[in-house]
Amino acid sequence: MMATSLLLADVGGTHVRLRHVGPGGEILNELREIGSGVGDGTIRSLMDELSAVVRRPGVVPAKVPGELHLVITSRGLAAGQDERDAIRQLAAFLNAATVTLVPDGVAAYVGCLGDKPGVVVTVGTGTIALTVDYDGLARRLDGWGPQLGDAGSGYRVGLEGLKSACRWRDGSRGGSQMLRDEAEEAFGRIEDLAYTLRPPGQLRNIARFAERVVAAARLGDVVALQALDTAGRELAELATDAAALVTSDPALPVVIGGGFVAAVPELADRVKAWFGQNSERVPLIVPGSSALDGCHEIGIHGVPAAFVTWVERS
Repeated sequence: MMATSLLLADVGGTHVRLRHVGPGGEILNELREIGSGVGDGTIRSLMDELSAVVRRPGVVPAKVPGELHLVITSRGLAAGQDERDAIRQLAAFLNAATVTLVPDGVAAYVGCLGDKPGVVVTVGTGTIALTVDYDGLARRLDGWGPQLGDAGSGYRVGLEGLKSACRWRDGSRGGSQMLRDEAEEAFGRIEDLAYTLRPPGQLRNIARFAERVVAAARLGDVVALQALDTAGRELAELATDAAALVTSDPALPVVIGGGFVAAVPELADRVKAWFGQNSERVPLIVPGSSALDGCHEIGIHGVPAAFVTWVERS
């Protein structure tokens, strides 16, 4: 059998993560890159950013024997022709034998629980929850994007922080002078904020403002603290609703993770506090994203039966 290597890519709203795995299973290279910020958040834009990272000298080690298989996870991979073209161009550049497209929630689930029944909530720029029941049926909750969902996400926290900055400017209730100052430092005059945050880059820039909201919360800003409280409650409620679709047994594994949870330990504390007060369940908090681990598992062992119809391979 011909030796194969894997290039695994986790393309998020604010970061690109890569892992190159050699034929013997050894990790040849792994990196995490902040996105350029110039994209418009579409899948085409994200794939273009991935391509730019991969094409840099030394990112994909040369002279690795055998075939290369590319496994990509990102949101919204039910892409159109324009996005398919970007993925095909990348595959051609790498001379990849196969390309596997894995929705972000699926990669995170497989990385955390494999194909076992449970719930995995992944929180980054956006939010998605997946469940697998005892019959092997998979379901999705949230993952609706910034206009319709993404409860407790980096985008949602950043947006609430910017809203409070505008309220301070207006003299309305719920405003924060600290967040107004942070918004002006990040984006310029508050009066111009609606224009400044127009696409492209709107989703990413708003999500990145969550870092300033968290910093303000750590300094005791009441409005920023309330934003984190709300995010923690929303995530806990989402996880509880997802678990209820599977079973009433509190022993069902419930995992909450992702890049935003990794960056903000206070958010995990709020999630655990909510469960302690409102549920018998004890969630497992997994700092960071397990999406690359999920891609790794899929690349080596294939797609679990529960997710076969969710994953595309060509």
